[in-house]
Amino acid sequence: MINWPASLVEEIASKRAILFIGSGISSSATNADGIRPPSWKQLLEDANREFVTEESDREFVTTLIAKDLFLDAAEVVFDGVNTPERRRFFQARFATPRFIASEFHQTIQQINAKIVVTTNYDQLYEEQCGALIAGHGYSVRKYHDMNILNDIRSKDNLIIKAHGCVNNTDHLILTRSDYFKIRREHSQFYNVLDSLVTVNTVVFLGCSMSDPDIQLILENTNIAANSDHPHYAVIPTGRHAALRRAMENAYNIKALEYEFDEAGGHSILLSSLKDLKARIDDLRYVLI
Repeated sequence: MINWPASLVEEIASKRAILFIGSGISSSATNADGIRPPSWKQLLEDANREFVTEESDREFVTTLIAKDLFLDAAEVVFDGVNTPERRRFFQARFATPRFIASEFHQTIQQINAKIVVTTNYDQLYEEQCGALIAGHGYSVRKYHDMNILNDIRSKDNLIIKAHGCVNNTDHLILTRSDYFKIRREHSQFYNVLDSLVTVNTVVFLGCSMSDPDIQLILENTNIAANSDHPHYAVIPTGRHAALRRAMENAYNIKALEYEFDEAGGHSILLSSLKDLKARIDDLRYVLI
């Protein structure tokens, strides 16, 4: 079980913390046939087989994927893929299978953070929250929307789709070029996101800390406004101590580690999140 710091429990209970959920949370979902959403690696492997015709290019992409150079692999794979084909490809993998939100999504919703940021293309968390229907107490905003600041100030909880959504595949963030393009064309969004990370504690769940978006945001805020209050990354045990120290020094992130269960799964993480939710509920009762 994760030993949640008392200060973090208090910050979440007081709505002074942001939850940032990545593909690790989506991978807990299944559809009626037991199929799970693809990982970033699986997505690129599928796209490589489908869109890359030259054998030498296909081998090059395979090498990039093996080295975890996913942005570079995506640059090659999706180069020249037209809009209808891109839309068909992503909808076939994230919309058509009709994945069902998991107990992880349910527990994260019950923690009831004011703001949840996600880099996931799917709509699993939005569906769990009923956020796709107006009047359910949630707003959903993408990086290219202009009114995010209004939603931050509103009474509703806010879900921020930092890399776009499968319901509008023209605006998905896929490649290294996409990262630079959105930072240039949607600087207002990143100014808001930088500010949120500066003044709130962020808890990363199911995220890859090698995501360049995450690294750049944390790097900027740690340099601009150093704080004694760290952010937290919830990760499986096994990361080398030197890498944990580097993450803390560069990004002011403390690792909260959990063990895999006997089957190699993440049931201990789910139990830990339920424990966190119970502690938050107890504290919110006192604060009321």
